[in-house]
Amino acid sequence: MTPIERAARILYDAVQPEWDWNDPGAEPLRRKYRENARAVIAALREPSELMIEAGAEIIRHIGPDESNDAFFNDAANTWRLMVDSALAER
Repeated sequence: MTPIERAARILYDAVQPEWDWNDPGAEPLRRKYRENARAVIAALREPSELMIEAGAEIIRHIGPDESNDAFFNDAANTWRLMVDSALAER
């Protein structure tokens, strides 16, 4: 499942938990929630200062001898830390 799909389903469930995402008649709502999820994710594209600091902390520890797998894991962890920082902001 893509992040867009995950976000859309969570938004959908938050509004009306008894609705069935898989109901064939719900396609117009699913489409709307996917559009809403895209808008939210687009809004998260620009990091806050706290997110930048969280990401920079991981980047500082990447060495030139690390494998591609390690680099991609570090990149994924950087994003997770940055998003965690965004969620922690009030």
